[in-house]
Amino acid sequence: MRASLIVVQARSHRLSGKRLRQRSQSQKSRCCLVARAFGAEKIVIHGEKDDSIEKTIEGIKRHWGGAFSVEFTESWKKTVEEHKKQGFYVVHATMYGIPIEKEISRIRKKNKVLFVIGSQKVEALVYKEADLNIAITQQPHSEIAALAVFLDRYFEGKELGKVFRNAKYLIEPSANGKKISRKA
Repeated sequence: MRASLIVVQARSHRLSGKRLRQRSQSQKSRCCLVARAFGAEKIVIHGEKDDSIEKTIEGIKRHWGGAFSVEFTESWKKTVEEHKKQGFYVVHATMYGIPIEKEISRIRKKNKVLFVIGSQKVEALVYKEADLNIAITQQPHSEIAALAVFLDRYFEGKELGKVFRNAKYLIEPSANGKKISRKA
């Protein structure tokens, strides 16, 4: 897998009500898991800090390895501006963007990519701040699916065989059942 720094910016709106907050927390956790498994270096989550998400990811890293990190920000715009100053190419996932297959080769030439995903309605300013607005499909779908497809296309499938450093457990592929080995 080529050396690239992929950072995912997960945008969300504050949700009220216990059930909606739990749903949002669950979606953010799944975004973190997908970003880590598919090759991103870190995720920056827009919204209030959630210790349970950090705890979940630390547990995954402790058992399955890797150096993935989670950060929280109150200002998505400030995060985008800071990453642009660091030379990141900002790609926003939206079903209204240019189809990914038309732009992925250009995106792959960038070694530092900030990939912005969002749930619910995204402000018009996000579209303007992005260097490129891409569509995974021009149909409604989840930000988690968009994240997985984008990372897979960016890394050309090579991330699927990635071996994470410091893993305590390894999956042994099996056509029948589960096989997990524990590293010494």
